[in-house]
Amino acid sequence: MRTEIAVVNTNERKTTYSVQISIADGAGWTAYDRFWLQDVPPGKTGRDEAVIGSADMGPAPRTPKIYVDEFTPLVDRS
Repeated sequence: MRTEIAVVNTNERKTTYSVQISIADGAGWTAYDRFWLQDVPPGKTGRDEAVIGSADMGPAPRTPKIYVDEFTPLVDRS
């Protein structure tokens, strides 16, 4: 399943974001991935995309539930 995330940096310094998401169908199919959006400048948007899951997991959910499991901003100190 192709997944894209975007995070707007509302801090006054460049920031790296660690974001873990999971996708599930509520019936046992669950896949997850971690994204690192590095050095996003103030006021700008960091984006990344990935394919989550694999063919051996079976068909992707028709109505996926997407969860943000972790969202950690790491603000540059310099």
